[in-house]
Amino acid sequence: MKHLLLLILFLPYVSCGQTTSKAVMKDTDFDTFSLALDSLRKAKHIPGLAVAIVKDEQLAWSKGYGSSHFDTGDGEQFKAVTGDTPFWIASVTKTFIGLLFLQLEEQGKISLDEKINDMPGWEGFCNWLSHSKIVFGKNLHCDQSITLQNVLNHTVNGVPGQAFLYNPIMYSRLSRYLEYKAGNDIGAAERGHNTMAQLLETNILGPAGMSRTMSSQWQREKATVFFDMAEGYKYENGRYVRMMPPERHLAGGAGIVSSVNDLAKYAIALDKGTLASETVMKELFTPAVAADGKVLPYAFGWYVQEYKGEQLIWHGGWDEEAGASALLLRVPERGLTLALLANSEGMYWGNPLDKAAVEQSPFARLFLDHFVFGEQTAAQ
Repeated sequence: MKHLLLLILFLPYVSCGQTTSKAVMKDTDFDTFSLALDSLRKAKHIPGLAVAIVKDEQLAWSKGYGSSHFDTGDGEQFKAVTGDTPFWIASVTKTFIGLLFLQLEEQGKISLDEKINDMPGWEGFCNWLSHSKIVFGKNLHCDQSITLQNVLNHTVNGVPGQAFLYNPIMYSRLSRYLEYKAGNDIGAAERGHNTMAQLLETNILGPAGMSRTMSSQWQREKATVFFDMAEGYKYENGRYVRMMPPERHLAGGAGIVSSVNDLAKYAIALDKGTLASETVMKELFTPAVAADGKVLPYAFGWYVQEYKGEQLIWHGGWDEEAGASALLLRVPERGLTLALLANSEGMYWGNPLDKAAVEQSPFARLFLDHFVFGEQTAAQ
């Protein structure tokens, strides 16, 4: 039965989510990339994977592989992945949160210099985290002022603003902070359609036309997205195990459900600058700088690095408990964006907590070698 399950999962098929390119990229480029990507998916035991590539402000290509749902008992595949299949995008959510907070500051609704310490419940939370064995509590000084910008740039550990340490737990307090600013009980962030989720829909998802994206799983008007969302799986001992669904609310560090075709719409809106002013868009991708002048590897919800002479702007997502992984990778000088979503943790590569190293991802490297550094790119 196990062998039947694997056979069914990995049978090739043409996705109905595939899109014809208007950009200057050859079909053969996608054909060879697609074969290599599907081979890598199988090697990583990923049940379902979706991919989209944006080139010069257009959706150039998208496709799905494998299954978003199947019965782990008898191995029946009953929902093939397409470019419109919604997935839990995990920490790729942070890219939306960074943009949202910059928008809110420009609108005069918040200041990034505000101190998250002022939020109700902060002292108890911070003391718990700093005294725990969780790595994100290391060198966390609860008696020092930590600004919203520190949280958004992941510069809260140690002397605030002086060093980068990826801290998703701190990002998860941002939805509670917005409830505090709105005059609500901070617990409202975990109930229903919270303030941050409403603002995301109004400021980003709606304007970008992201109809297959939920700002939280409480968003009633997008119930079909919730019911179509890919189930998460873990591969262990030669079989797939269905994982528990993720929490429904939007915390800040995670919470969005989306498809690769919708992430392509998001990337196109970012490329065109339709979601915010030129000032905000410039700040969004500008890395933080420490007091000693050192440029840090993170901006507002985005890693920023240079690799082989190319600037790479990206964020990964990983949720081992929900069975999900994701990657959104931009190569701005090439007008390229890659979106990848999977319903297992198979894309996780263990990026260091204190630097950006997307080239260590075999999925990112496959894309970069094929479309940026490979012979086919040089020939274009």
